[in-house]
Amino acid sequence: MTALENRTWVPQKCETYIHNIAADTARSDAIKTAGRIDGLITRNREIHEDECFNLNPATNVMNPKAERALASGLGSRPSLGYPGDKYEMGLEAIEEIEVICAELCAEVFHAKYAEIRVASGALSNLYAFMATCQPGDAIIVPPASIGGHVTHHQSGCAGLYGL
Repeated sequence: MTALENRTWVPQKCETYIHNIAADTARSDAIKTAGRIDGLITRNREIHEDECFNLNPATNVMNPKAERALASGLGSRPSLGYPGDKYEMGLEAIEEIEVICAELCAEVFHAKYAEIRVASGALSNLYAFMATCQPGDAIIVPPASIGGHVTHHQSGCAGLYGL
């Protein structure tokens, strides 16, 4: 029995596929599951580096140095705020990397401005506001000290959308 329940909104073919994999996972122990994931990671690399050439730029082989940099923890550490005014501690090295990367991007693309920080969390919050609110609506926002997010405030997506 799997922990995942059937979803009526997912196509049956997909749901069957998902539940077959989930059932195999539910029957396995942690060591076997970890080994399976390691094998799938290896298989994914073989597929994308040896067996095919993807025409979608987001799925092509990444520059090995960039891949190592992301795997080093840079890609999983939130870095909210501008360099020199971050919302969390311990981001001094990442701040410097952000400035160096922005400068190099501006140089390469002959641009006056360059924003290299990932925007996905902020965009997700903006889309949520757009789906549930109208400009001018009032929202209740907790302060950052108790878990409020920068995008919930006037300087973030809430302010951008007029909330």
